[in-house]
Amino acid sequence: MASLFVAALAFTLATTSTAAPALTERNCINLQLSVPVTANTTNLDVPRVDNNVDAVDLVWNIERWTAPNTTARITGTNLIQQTFSINAQLCVPNNSTKNVLQIATHGFGFEKRYWDSELHPELYSYVEASLAAGYSILTYDRLGVGRSDKPDAYDIVQGSVQVEIIKELTLMARAGSLTTSSSIQNTAIPKFDKIVLVGHSLGSALTLGVLTKYGNLVEGAVSTGFIIEGVTGLVSDDAFGLEYAASNDPQRFSDRGSGYMVQATQSNAQQIFFKKGHFEQEMLEYAVSIKETGTVGDFVSLGLVLGQPALEFTGPLLFALGEYDYAICNGNCTGFYDLPALKSSLFPNATDLTAHVQPGSGHALTMHTNATGQFQAIFKYLESNGL
Repeated sequence: MASLFVAALAFTLATTSTAAPALTERNCINLQLSVPVTANTTNLDVPRVDNNVDAVDLVWNIERWTAPNTTARITGTNLIQQTFSINAQLCVPNNSTKNVLQIATHGFGFEKRYWDSELHPELYSYVEASLAAGYSILTYDRLGVGRSDKPDAYDIVQGSVQVEIIKELTLMARAGSLTTSSSIQNTAIPKFDKIVLVGHSLGSALTLGVLTKYGNLVEGAVSTGFIIEGVTGLVSDDAFGLEYAASNDPQRFSDRGSGYMVQATQSNAQQIFFKKGHFEQEMLEYAVSIKETGTVGDFVSLGLVLGQPALEFTGPLLFALGEYDYAICNGNCTGFYDLPALKSSLFPNATDLTAHVQPGSGHALTMHTNATGQFQAIFKYLESNGL
């Protein structure tokens, strides 16, 4: 999402599609990780969402805020000290000379399969492309999504908690404790020497939040479908077509309580994530088949993890955008950003700050027909920076 994400803020390269790599021999393991979290969350003065009428009212309420930022809505704080169950997939390539792990955080509307499409994976799976390029990759369902825990949608599933989860996953990877197994099939799981955080949309905002607070923990980062440029040009909240999840699909989202929302229709998903002429109809249908929820807490707290300089981050940072990203650039990302200003204000110690705009792509970068071009641009950038 865009505006809901930054409502709390008072805030190219031209590469065409390349040939799809051959499918790798999968070397993956599914993990249900126990992740301890200590975080401060905020009590926010926002309406509860217990039905579709409430979902519409929440959007109206946020759109009509007169306060310039979220701080005017904070009524108190909470100290969260809990251990959450997080579902993840770790994939390690065969015979790779790289000892680099990517930790990938998906955005709103999806779960970890955003990175690992079951539909034509040779074209759309970032996981497959990463393995073929020699990278290990950890994908996971964010808190409140998929097969991870789904706690209180207001006071617990917030940006600060999601940031701590990424931090803890990074520490577990560093320590070699992602799994007690010694191998995936015949491949040893290493203690990774270098870690790159990769995000998409909301997941990118959380990734940048980690750089702000724990920038010395990682060697590099990639922010796809998100760049901090302020609210100008971002679509309004009502463009997302939000409904109360349990009303939208009572069977599928029976485990989601108050404050969990989802996009209502296929058309809503297309409007935000896809650009006509650059996607397959079956991919749009697949995206809807795996659609996932977001929480009120996620949406309105995210600005609290952004906006401060990432002083300890000294690695390279790539902003990988789609040419026609409607959610972030109002449909035109070319020239949307001011990298020198962004570097001096928020990433002053980054070794490199680069933006890549992928031609013919919308917001869901992994789901457009030229996704492999975006993947290769990311890998080329990482390799050029020693990752």
